[in-house]
Amino acid sequence: MWRLSLLILAAAAGLVAVATIGFYFYERPTTLRVAVPHGSEYQKLLVILNQEFVRSHEDIRLRIVPTTDETAASKTISEDHADLAVVRSDIPMPTNAATALILAHYSVVIVAPPGKTFANFSELKGRTIGVVETEMSGEANRRLLQTIESQYSIGPGEIKAIGVAPNNLAKFLRGRQIDALFVFGPFDSPQVSGPVKIVSESGAASGAPVFVPILEASALAERFPGLDATQILRGAFGGSPSRPPENISTIGATVRLVARNDLDNSTVGETTRLILADRALAAATVPITNHIEAPSTDKGEVLPTHPGAAAFLDGEEETFFDKYSDMIYIGAMVASVLISGLATLASRLTVSGFARFDQLMEKALTILKSGRKADSLETLAKLEIQIDEILTRSLAAAEMPKLDNHQLAALTLAVQQARLAIADRRSELGGRLPSVRPHDR
Repeated sequence: MWRLSLLILAAAAGLVAVATIGFYFYERPTTLRVAVPHGSEYQKLLVILNQEFVRSHEDIRLRIVPTTDETAASKTISEDHADLAVVRSDIPMPTNAATALILAHYSVVIVAPPGKTFANFSELKGRTIGVVETEMSGEANRRLLQTIESQYSIGPGEIKAIGVAPNNLAKFLRGRQIDALFVFGPFDSPQVSGPVKIVSESGAASGAPVFVPILEASALAERFPGLDATQILRGAFGGSPSRPPENISTIGATVRLVARNDLDNSTVGETTRLILADRALAAATVPITNHIEAPSTDKGEVLPTHPGAAAFLDGEEETFFDKYSDMIYIGAMVASVLISGLATLASRLTVSGFARFDQLMEKALTILKSGRKADSLETLAKLEIQIDEILTRSLAAAEMPKLDNHQLAALTLAVQQARLAIADRRSELGGRLPSVRPHDR
């Protein structure tokens, strides 16, 4: 029985250890690598969000993977060096990822100093455009400008594009080195409103700045799915008269947080939920947070939404039992087989022990009968030694199961009766117990 007890204890300890390890890994926070342009507002946003996740003891943690720009961030997730990435829809999107959230809508703003007259983008042919470069843009803004040029069949070099840092913009305008300025970002963000203000003030005495429309924006968006036809609304940049004085057609794109397609749906859904829940807290420090919005979950979207994010947004997230039902079912089957095996083993050990009891009981009764018929003192001596062996084995825990009172009484009675039978027969034979050599046993 002690072997069975040890076996059951070992099995129970094993099950507890497996359950403990499983619970540990289930409860341990999931750390996601996020590729984001170094020094950008989005890096600041993700750092603040991660701090809030830690403070609230959430199951998600974010580890920042800094990149040079959004193109590099897209490449990082394409090469599986990140789980999430901040990318722009007008650059090649990673094929192994889908949208979790839309972080912002960007618009192209082309503005010329007061006194210029450009009624459409095509009129900039042969002119010089200053392309505002930020930590987010890299070469992406120049490539976007080339994409717009292709719509108007403007060849390479027919529009001269030069990079302009925001802090050098005033110098370029004073030197009349540029005829217009190309800016890309949220229209209400400092990265757009700041340069527009500088252009406006560069020739205040001459009148209002000129906003150059892209009249073929809808056709351009049809050709390039990552782009959107949009408008710069009248008065978007304030002023009196309004800047611009009327709605201006232009092209736009989105900045997205994308997640790897093979990332667990529940993980992406939970990340989406947490960011949306904590955006109000982060907005106080990083205003661009106010632009975060949920992507469309329509099946026909050109830029698809990750199934995990879509499940959360549509209220179709899997419950714990939905997600782990197969594991629970398999675990129950394994536990059932294990318990059945232990029960079978215990049964065999018990049956074996009671079979031994039956053998000793039968042997005691046989000695009882043999004792009454023994024809010599030597035979009686041997029978008495066998009775001693039965008594010894019945008391050995390794030989016998735990006997109940009835079984113990029956075996004791059989042994006593056998001893009495031997004693009576010895008296009848009229002799004393002879010495018995070991080999006679």
